[in-house]
Formats: sequence, structure tokens, C-alpha cells
Amino acid sequence: MKKLCFLFAVVYLVGCADRDGPTEPGDAYHLVATVPTTGYVNDVIVHDGYAYTATGEVGLSIITVADPGSARLIAQYDLPQGNSKSIDLLERDGRLYAFVAAGSYVGLQIIDVTTPESPSFVSVIIGEDPEGIDYVESFEALALVDTMVYIADRSGGLASFNIMDMSIPPHFEHRLRTGGYARGVTVRDSIIYMAVGEGGLATVRHDPEKTSGVLELLDTHDTPDYAYDVKVSEDLIAYVADDAYGVRVFDVNDPWNILEIGWARTPGNARRLFIHGNRLLVADGSEGLAVLDISDPTRPTMVGQYIVKDAKSVWADNDYIYLGTEHDGLLIINW
Repeated sequence: MKKLCFLFAVVYLVGCADRDGPTEPGDAYHLVATVPTTGYVNDVIVHDGYAYTATGEVGLSIITVADPGSARLIAQYDLPQGNSKSIDLLERDGRLYAFVAAGSYVGLQIIDVTTPESPSFVSVIIGEDPEGIDYVESFEALALVDTMVYIADRSGGLASFNIMDMSIPPHFEHRLRTGGYARGVTVRDSIIYMAVGEGGLATVRHDPEKTSGVLELLDTHDTPDYAYDVKVSEDLIAYVADDAYGVRVFDVNDPWNILEIGWARTPGNARRLFIHGNRLLVADGSEGLAVLDISDPTRPTMVGQYIVKDAKSVWADNDYIYLGTEHDGLLIINW
């Protein structure tokens, strides 16, 4: 079965790689707008008519998308010596904050984006514990939950910070060595899910009632290639972007016992994921956007593709897909 699926992927690639745009048959895709950016769009999140992007060496870019056909860059917050890789938003006390994971040198930047046209610095997490014994090697990805921020820290595994009071710089709280090379993190129902490179998928529990070992590794499951990202559906199915091996699918209803239940090849190298109903959107590297039907998670099926060069991130909101790229900025695609 695996050999047949691989052959299909190769034929699909050869037949489509010579042109940009949608492929047929499958879901229909139409390019609505292209918004150039100075840096690579490594991550994107859309909120209330604006797209916020972690834009590589540039930092934070803000794009108005209320009218997708007239989308344009309206603000940029530079992070010198940074490499912005991931972004999340937090609403608190009537204000909106962007948390930007910016690699090794400038840490996790907290930026007030309540007025999107005028982003302003709030604080920075540089990643040292109060005793100066431990530190974050690189802020690769983040997930925000209530008063906590969880960081995927490359070879350092998982780090957590408390952000209870926005007027006080967040402080390093706990560390868990997960093995592998932590690249992606998400949280659902108090369980933390991590894409840990060559280590595959890891599940972690945060138990603030424990006096020691607050972060507890529950289980791990290897993947054939290199796990870059993980997203978890409401019914607790985890999808892992596994580079050249496409998407691996796991039942994580019991986080102490991860079960692999399905997989699907994609034409390129799966790097970032987004779940939208019964569709899984895949930023598929040099093969652009891949779309999988996940109505049956044990048999995810590729139903469409939009070919661009070097897709790096993806988000969907209503009728539009926002595809972050390496060279073409942010693409807005109607589907």
C-alpha cells in the first residue's frame, strides 16, 4: 500500500511541478492577493481582519485582510538579530498582545498590537531561570494557554513561563527534556503536544499541583522522518508534519498511549499544518499548499494542491487560506 501511494505522489509531482497555481481534480483554489514581505513568512495567524506574521529576520509584520482582495502591509516591528519563527496572540484586559518566538538571540518578544498600525514593545523573555542555571537555547515555537506560555526549545525540549501579570517580565518556570529536536508545540485539554524532530510526537502534562517535576512526559511515538509541527483536532486526533513522509496521524485520546492510525504522503516536505473542519491544510515546502480530506482520519486523502515555491506556513479563516512563503510573501487564496 505504501509503495502504491508513493508512486501516486511521484506521478502527481511530475505532472504538476512545471506551473504555479491550483491542480485538478479536487477542491477549487483561486489566488485573491499577494502581499510581499521582506522576510520569510514562517508563521501566520489571522484575527479580526488582520494577519500577523512571524517574518524571519524582519520580525513582526501586520497585514490588513478585512477585504482580502485589497490586502496590504500596514505595519512592521523589526527585531534586529532575530529570526522570527512562530507567533501567537493573547487578549487581556482589553488589549491584544503578539508573542513572537524569535530564535536564539532576541528571545520571545511581547508586542502590543491593540492598534495594529502602531505595534509597541511590551517585554521580552530571554529565557534564563532565576538562578541562571538553565536557559532557553532557541525559541522555535510557542503555545499560549491562560497564564502560561510553552516554548519548543530545539534540543532543550519544552520550557514554560508564567505571564500572569503583563506589567512584570515573564519568568522562567520549568523545563522538560523531551529528547529529539523540539520544533512545534500545541495544547488541548491540558495536554501539551510536541513535534520533536527525529523523536516524532511527544505528549506532556502540566500539573501545577505537583511540588516537583511540574512538566511530566507521558509518551512518545517515533515517526519515519522529522516532525516539524503538530495540530490536534477536537476529537483528539493528532496530525504531525513529518517532512518528506507527509502527515502522520495519531489517536491521542489516551495521552499515555499514543496510537498511530493513519498517514498520507504529500508531494513536497510537510512543515506546517492547520485544521479547518474536515480539511487539513499543509504548508508543503517546494510544492506549496497540500489539502487533505480528514473525514476519516485513518485514511487521509489528498484532494487538492496550490503550487507555489517554498510554502512555510498556513492559516484558514472563513473562505480564505493564508499561505506564508519564503520568497512571495503572504498569499491569500479563496477556496
